[in-house]
Amino acid sequence: MQSPGPLRDADDNWDINSTTSEDIGYYGGKKPLDMKRMPIKGRGGMNVSKRSRASNIIPELAEDSMYGYVLSGRAALQVVVDEWIDEYKKDREKAVVDLIQFFVQCCGCKGKLSQIMFANQDKVKSIRKLTESFDEESGEYPLIQGGPLFKKFKSNLLEFIERLIRGCKHNIIYDEYMMDNVISWLLALSDSQVRAFRHTCTLIGMTLVTSLIDIAKMVQMDLENTERQLETELKKGQAKRAFAKVERLQSKQKELRSHLDGFLTDFMSQIFSGLFVHRYRDCRAEIRSICIQELGHWMKHLPSHFLKDQYLKYVGWTLHDRHAEVRLKSVLALQGLYMIEDFAQQLELFTARFKNRIVEMVHDKEENVAVQAVKLISFMLNSFDVLENADCEVVYQLVFANNRNISHAAGEFLHKKLLTEDLEEVLKEHRAQRHTRKIREPHIILKELLRFFLENEVSEHGAYMVDSLWETVEVLRDWKSMTELLLSDELGELALNDEEEGALIEIMTCAIKRAAGEDPPPGRGKPRQRELNTKERRQLEADRNSLTKHFIAELPELLSKFSTDEQKIVSLVEIPQYFHLEVYVEHRLNKFLELLLKYMHDIVGKHSDADVLRNCAFTYRYFINNELSIQTTAAVAFRQLIDELVSSFHSLITDGLESENEQGEFKLLVAMKRLYAFYQAHDITDLADIEKDVSAIITKANQQQINDDITATAVMLMQVILSWALYRTNPSEPSKAELKKLRKSVVQLIQQCDELIQFGVAGVQKEAFITVCDMLIIFAPQLKQNPNYSSLIVVPDKSVQIRLRDYVMTTVFAEEEPPQFQDDEDEEAKTEVLIEKRRVLASFGKLIAFNIIEMRLAAPIFAQYVKSYQDYGDIVKQMMSKARELNRTKCMRTQLLSLEQLFEELRDQNEGRIDRSSEEWTKIKDLAHRFALMAGVDNYKSRQAVVTFHREGIIYCLLRNGPPDGSPPSNIVFFDILAETTFKLMDIDKKGPKGLLAFLEEQLMKEGEIPEDEIEWGPLRTYRTALVGSMSEPYMYYGTGKRKMMGSPMRVMEVKRPREDYVIDNWQSASGSGNYVQ
Repeated sequence: MQSPGPLRDADDNWDINSTTSEDIGYYGGKKPLDMKRMPIKGRGGMNVSKRSRASNIIPELAEDSMYGYVLSGRAALQVVVDEWIDEYKKDREKAVVDLIQFFVQCCGCKGKLSQIMFANQDKVKSIRKLTESFDEESGEYPLIQGGPLFKKFKSNLLEFIERLIRGCKHNIIYDEYMMDNVISWLLALSDSQVRAFRHTCTLIGMTLVTSLIDIAKMVQMDLENTERQLETELKKGQAKRAFAKVERLQSKQKELRSHLDGFLTDFMSQIFSGLFVHRYRDCRAEIRSICIQELGHWMKHLPSHFLKDQYLKYVGWTLHDRHAEVRLKSVLALQGLYMIEDFAQQLELFTARFKNRIVEMVHDKEENVAVQAVKLISFMLNSFDVLENADCEVVYQLVFANNRNISHAAGEFLHKKLLTEDLEEVLKEHRAQRHTRKIREPHIILKELLRFFLENEVSEHGAYMVDSLWETVEVLRDWKSMTELLLSDELGELALNDEEEGALIEIMTCAIKRAAGEDPPPGRGKPRQRELNTKERRQLEADRNSLTKHFIAELPELLSKFSTDEQKIVSLVEIPQYFHLEVYVEHRLNKFLELLLKYMHDIVGKHSDADVLRNCAFTYRYFINNELSIQTTAAVAFRQLIDELVSSFHSLITDGLESENEQGEFKLLVAMKRLYAFYQAHDITDLADIEKDVSAIITKANQQQINDDITATAVMLMQVILSWALYRTNPSEPSKAELKKLRKSVVQLIQQCDELIQFGVAGVQKEAFITVCDMLIIFAPQLKQNPNYSSLIVVPDKSVQIRLRDYVMTTVFAEEEPPQFQDDEDEEAKTEVLIEKRRVLASFGKLIAFNIIEMRLAAPIFAQYVKSYQDYGDIVKQMMSKARELNRTKCMRTQLLSLEQLFEELRDQNEGRIDRSSEEWTKIKDLAHRFALMAGVDNYKSRQAVVTFHREGIIYCLLRNGPPDGSPPSNIVFFDILAETTFKLMDIDKKGPKGLLAFLEEQLMKEGEIPEDEIEWGPLRTYRTALVGSMSEPYMYYGTGKRKMMGSPMRVMEVKRPREDYVIDNWQSASGSGNYVQ
């Protein structure tokens, strides 16, 4: 039987509690359409079926009909409504038939509703007759149809319904004919199996109630005015009372109350019970969304009738809907209620029942739902004292989330709850105390912000909090209040402790970076791709000027106070990199520049931390690399500092290399760290001639034992020295003597590091390994792009490549006992170890990516992809991706080699046997499957590589040490692994004349006769079945050079495509009860 057309949602169970008394046939008794009919070609080769796509769902009608006017929007809709009202006054039956016909046409149905069908009490039969006129092939109807013709159809339709009800508000809707017939037909059409009827008539019915609510509000207003006038009149004495007026007002009061409590309330109740109650659980999400959206509107605008628990429960239930669109409408509907403080009492029971679900939704897997859920909880703060601290903590944590929109919504909540409401009492207390005049409101807000930041234990994530609060918390731009908290000693109980000072400096530095236009932190959106407009540039310039003017004067004092505190000074010395240096010149502030440079000079002399020194070096570079007059002042100070560092290094080198002089070793190490930090930011070769001394230190480290930290620092220092040497050469006419000297130094450094990798201690080995990798990349064959640099190319020999690979395997992937840490340090220490291992693996990966070492050497690393996926999977995957870009065939050969190595390793561990049900074997098969997926979605591009993978894999499976002896080859089980990758093969490569099936047969000829039923040969049969494509074709066996076949060819069965419009069997499956959280 042919499946239903796309307009239908089911055969007999399309809705949960269907009110239809009998089932409607698939096509209303018509002959099923031929869905495979070829389209007829029109002029210009255009498909007529495509060209007339829109016309197929436009009913054939006169252009002056209501549907034509609403669809095209050519005429004023009020004129159309007035004409219909005039027609109704002449012949109300014909007018109502025309209106119902209009509804049918809006559904995309070409059927004609006759007066006989209208008068028929059995509306199901009439609707079945109309269903026969649907275009089953199209699957579209005006409400969902795209294109310019239908662009404004929905808005025009809703406006027409609103104008129609408004035009009939005085008499027609109360005549017990028009509304009764319209509602009964809308209920019947909305209960149809045809989605177009359900969707369109549900929208009309919901809009009808919305319009009736507007009428009810006007009637309620008239009733209140009438009652007020009547009450005033009755208060008059008998002599002054106008009895005729009282009688008229009493009659009007009775009429208005009848309209409000009788007709309008009854109409809304009929639609709610007959339409909403069934359609809010429809199998189509768009229909459920309409119901919930309109219900929220009803409760907000007519709370006296709808804002009750019997209606609220439907919104609460749909908070669990499985479609994000419906959940979003539910949350938005609740936002409209919770933003009105007067609704607090009516929402009390609902809040108690569904508060936990609302809080859960801040973790919804759909971003829009999560954002609106956070905003809903913010509205609940207005006058609903229902949120506990645990509920607020859930939202607070989202301030540090990666998603930008969610974190900003959480930032608004944090500002509203923690930094506004909870601080009111504290602010009142401080305002009442006269002795706290030094304390201002921003100080208290900052103090509370610091408390929140420290309690959440997310140090080093200040950038995320600043980004979340930047638009709402103005105090983050209050540089004066921040520096007062850090420098003032007259703040009493608001004085900061050491931990709070460090947190405030981190937050202040992140705020400065944000004000200077730095990109958001990782995960909060892509770096800025477009240029700023004029307004944004002006704002950015104003912010930078503001922070520059303030910190030019205040920063030297901050550096002076915290000069010995490593954790605080590391951020403070970075701040000048975001200054507008023109301010120094424009306002003649050279004295502050000199003071700043003086303190930075002292800081370099006091600290040996790499981050502090690096930030100082780059701050010096920022002051030097400009064309302003301050450049001279900065350059003089910088040259003086470097002279002191070099002099110190030369004076300490002799004593520092003596193993017994620990103090001398420490001083030499600090001097080398300072030089290394400045070498990273500047080419100071002209100021520091230390290359020979550093090389001598490395040479001595290979000959005798010296301090490991000195050796590692010397290796890193030598690398940057040689890198700057390459940078200084003239690309167009380099000196041959310089190139020769540079190459000699590079080769010497690589050889020295190679020896350290073999014989050095762990810390030295790591730095030597990374240095070798970096030098091989810098002096790689790509230098051939400039022929003048050809002599500088360094290619590692095979032994060096193997040692580099082996170092990665032993350092990164070796199974060793994890180091023992204290409980407090456990996570942090493990993270540091993991970061260093990832750094080593990434360095080796770059050698693969730049094709510097042989790709096959990476096979053992590829083999670790599944086993070490959690810690290193991203790096290994990127390594394989780059290898595939270089050469797909080589990459897949390397992957095959990695599978072979794992296979042989497992076989050796099990004394020559493979347990095909073991977890280890399953992991190898899973790895093979993942390798096949990495070949790419375009099978044609990877065709040759995949075929080569299988050919060489077949040869490996059938490999023997001697002649065939009737037993299966030792690698026969490897066929199971190959079978995991056959889905990437094209059919012609499987069963073509030169395909893998023929190649397999050719290789099996060498094996002689193969038993058909022996278990040992099972993997071969599995692989061959994967190539053939079906288990129904029997296995072929071989005799003396002849191939024999058994059975008949495989029959290809056609698989039917599943229907797009599926049936929702029950409400649990439609709305679900899951959390839908990430």
